[in-house]
Amino acid sequence: MTKPSPDRITLKMVARAAEVSVTQTSMALNGKPGVAAETRARVLASARELGYVPDPIAQELRTGRSAVFALVVRNVANPYFNDVLSGMQAAALEHGVAVMMMDSDYSEDHERRHIRYLLSRRVSGLAIAPVGVAAAVDEWRAAQPDAPVVLLNSSVRPGSEMAHVAPDPAAVDLAFDHLWELGHRRIGFLTAPYSLMADGDRLDRYLTRCRQHGATPLTLHTELRSAAITTRMLDALADPVERPSAVITNSDWSAHSVYRAARDYGLQIGRDLSVVGHDDLTSSEFLAPALTTLRLDRRAVGAEAVRHLRGERAGDYLAPVELVVRASSGPPR
Repeated sequence: MTKPSPDRITLKMVARAAEVSVTQTSMALNGKPGVAAETRARVLASARELGYVPDPIAQELRTGRSAVFALVVRNVANPYFNDVLSGMQAAALEHGVAVMMMDSDYSEDHERRHIRYLLSRRVSGLAIAPVGVAAAVDEWRAAQPDAPVVLLNSSVRPGSEMAHVAPDPAAVDLAFDHLWELGHRRIGFLTAPYSLMADGDRLDRYLTRCRQHGATPLTLHTELRSAAITTRMLDALADPVERPSAVITNSDWSAHSVYRAARDYGLQIGRDLSVVGHDDLTSSEFLAPALTTLRLDRRAVGAEAVRHLRGERAGDYLAPVELVVRASSGPPR
């Protein structure tokens, strides 16, 4: 097939290449129901091969919304969310949609301001890693009840019809059982304060594991900023009642601050204090020592968010996780 020049590619050309009607082509490209999976795949393949890009102005005139998805995260300093953004951009680009990311910096006020700005811009859909109970999402839904919302890395339920895309909370079981089998009986769990916590299901899994094994919970609540995590860990290490022999962190990014606290306290990670992260960031295997962590496909989380926003998926999506054992975890001294 001879590929037309980009400025002449139209919906009719894609329909002709895929050998389906223009109506079905439009429905397939816009993620509408009523199109067979084989037909949708053929249309998308033809659009990619031809280099078809939807006209954003035409889309805005037709829908009343801009061809933009928004991603609001609670901590843009965490590289995890940059990888999620990368996955969203790649998936959205296929459909001529841009992605705008904003950072709430663990502030419900900032989150609410971002939501109001995005409402004024009439963005087509919202993926949000919320702060706390996701109160700002209610404002979004009240103003744009038909605009889709996806909750990322969150177990809060402000609306049962909203999709949740997150790592499988069973990751906590993998981390806890690994440390328990190494012989640790004082396993700490680093998490946000209750007022800022959006992934309470992970804390629930930790507490359940403690009960099942007869272990005393050592829940280390802290603001998830680097300096705050370091200070909280130093306090825990100095307290003979609270001091853990191992720590499960909420992210690899947080684990970096646990390393810093251990160094400042004169402890060696993997020998005096074991640490398990979450996310398997690119940098984690290069820490000294390399970080034991829970691996998942972070870009796939972003791509899945776009599929939900486009109506191609329904229900929740839990990204599979696997434990990657490295030198940061070892038997207790």
